[in-house]
Amino acid sequence: MSDVPPPSTDEAPPALADPLALLRVPFVFSQDGLLGTDDFVKQAKQRGHDVSVDGLRRYHELGLLLPLFWACDDMREDLRIEVTPVPAHNPWGWTVKAARDGKLRDPQKDDTVDVPPYHRPADVPHRSGSHWWNGYTYSPWQLLDLHSVINQYKIIKAGWRDGPDRERVERTRRRVYALAVLSPRFLSGVLGQIRLPPGSQEDTLWQVRHQSNTLELLQLAGFDPADLRREAEALLHLAKDRDPLADWLPLVRHASYRAWSKLKGDALDCIWLRIGAEVLLRAHESLAADGQLEPLPSLEGTEWWQPLHDRIGPHTEEADSLERALGTYGLSPHPRVLLIVEGETELDHVPRLLSEFGLSRPEQVRVQLGKGSRVNAHLIARYGIAPRLGKTIHGTQLIDRTPTALILAMDPENKFASKEKCDTERRNLQNAIREEVRLQGGRIGQADLDYLVEIRVWGEDKYELANFTDDELVPAITELARQQNRLGVDDPAWQTQLRAGLAAARSRHDDIKVPMGQSRVAQDKTELARLLWPTLLGKVEAELAADEVLTPVLALVLAVREKVAMLSGPGYSLQDP
Repeated sequence: MSDVPPPSTDEAPPALADPLALLRVPFVFSQDGLLGTDDFVKQAKQRGHDVSVDGLRRYHELGLLLPLFWACDDMREDLRIEVTPVPAHNPWGWTVKAARDGKLRDPQKDDTVDVPPYHRPADVPHRSGSHWWNGYTYSPWQLLDLHSVINQYKIIKAGWRDGPDRERVERTRRRVYALAVLSPRFLSGVLGQIRLPPGSQEDTLWQVRHQSNTLELLQLAGFDPADLRREAEALLHLAKDRDPLADWLPLVRHASYRAWSKLKGDALDCIWLRIGAEVLLRAHESLAADGQLEPLPSLEGTEWWQPLHDRIGPHTEEADSLERALGTYGLSPHPRVLLIVEGETELDHVPRLLSEFGLSRPEQVRVQLGKGSRVNAHLIARYGIAPRLGKTIHGTQLIDRTPTALILAMDPENKFASKEKCDTERRNLQNAIREEVRLQGGRIGQADLDYLVEIRVWGEDKYELANFTDDELVPAITELARQQNRLGVDDPAWQTQLRAGLAAARSRHDDIKVPMGQSRVAQDKTELARLLWPTLLGKVEAELAADEVLTPVLALVLAVREKVAMLSGPGYSLQDP
């Protein structure tokens, strides 16, 4: 049992903080920035919100959405804040200067009955090279509530309510303050990038982060630490309800901030809802590590959706790895089947035949030339076929990377000369996989190994003789001889000699290069494959139409197709060994 007491629900919330006090936090707004009205409107439109500067003024008048700061012309000595200057000609720099000059105000306290103008007044002249600023500054975190603000405004305009929900307005403002003071410490870890103010040093930022106290930051923001999880889950709920990419979150969470920034409309808005939630949750985890809050609940084995399932970023406990997410959506760069063939004729025919069955994408099947039956596939099996283990749920070992099955299609010679030798080679490859899984701390059973490694030979003969009859080979070899200007090709005696050579080769199970050499035809396997392709395609179509598979290479392709289909599901796990 934890010694951390549960958060009290009877205590009144802390007083709403003075936003000017936020400026005393080192590096505050360095990671999230501040926005003027024009920039706020621009970012709002990028997130799909229909809003204008005049709209912001109306929200301000109704108390729905107030700027974070307001800079006025009246200087008050007691409001001067000794904050480090920001040498930037933007709302952040102007706000800091106004704070140092004692001209910065909290819009909640210092607004008059009439809201100061959002547009340049008519009596303020334009000056060449000058920039007029209306004095209003917003936090980008205020954009998280804009969807709700717009809906509340419509309700008020329709006469269904007299004004805003003050409790909601105060709660969302507390959240903005909390996100502002937490961002220097946590936001860069969520976004994967660090922003440095002009003239500052990165080591200083790291020192500030190291020395920062999360509890003190929240107290300064007037935010109850016990509300961190609740507010984060509320943001995640909003994102789930509105995000057009919600079903793609397992992939989107692995994207970089650069990729997230390219989103538009609701998708971009919901990404920032999730980013804000993650900042709050990381603060919760920091306090939990210090024993000041209960740890977040483990989601292992949870069979129903909870908001914490939708945390952004790839490092959270509930996130699938990128490999597993890619496999779930059929985007894995790893092939479902790695097919190693022995010779150049196979390397030409097999991919073309696979393509006829719609298996032309490299993530489905990758055909690799083995360059002979002495190929050593042990390293391929160990590093390309051995499953990459992921998390374990209810005792089931999940696989991160989409599984790849290995099929060796070989001539019956050397290590593949007999069934016994093929079985030995298969066991050796499986043992290499078993060892690799063991080194990952897991176990793999024989049923999975048998499925992942398969060795096929063409029969008693090598590829060309096993898959083509003499009547099919003779025209192709004859045409090849003509291309090579072989004399006497059209003499019936030449073809008789070729047929005799083919028959002898079949009796001895020779390679086709033997009878071709006897007929003085150069070994151009690539061109021979091209000449044989129409014949092969015709045979395949006829056998499929008759529902009678006789050609070994067709049987291979059908087996590959079945294996690709079996390995194209949404997720994978190892069977109990």
